[in-house]
Amino acid sequence: MLYGKKLYSYAIHSWKLNEDASWDLIYKTIYRVAETYTNYQFASEEKFASFIFKIFINYLRNYYRDHKTEKAFEFMAMDDVDLSSKESVESDAKANVKMVALNEVLEKMEDWERMLLLMRSEGQPYSVIAKYIDKPENQLKVYYQRLKEQLTKKLNDRS
Repeated sequence: MLYGKKLYSYAIHSWKLNEDASWDLIYKTIYRVAETYTNYQFASEEKFASFIFKIFINYLRNYYRDHKTEKAFEFMAMDDVDLSSKESVESDAKANVKMVALNEVLEKMEDWERMLLLMRSEGQPYSVIAKYIDKPENQLKVYYQRLKEQLTKKLNDRS
């Protein structure tokens, strides 16, 4: 957690990344460090911290390169999805098969999971979301990352 907070602060303030992109890159970095740190020997804690930071910088550069031409966006634009209306789901079924698949996956989720996805897609901070969802604020980031991966995987499996 010590490294995560420093990397998060750096990504937000220096690279102007949004919260979710920052945490995605931090998790990638941590997983990469866990895979590769045994291949190296570090003279001190500072050298190890430099190693972690260098991996993180590489992920930041890759992210910037991949997204520099794209407009900044959230995971999904949920504004276009009306989850409460069954009629709109049926009419969208003819127009968009992926939208139907998305609605089917969302219907199988618990209410708090849908609320978390929806509120994050609207740019709400985790502190506000925690007031509506009976989960600790510091765990919502992890839940959100897992839900995004789960949703993406299920939608890709249907394609």
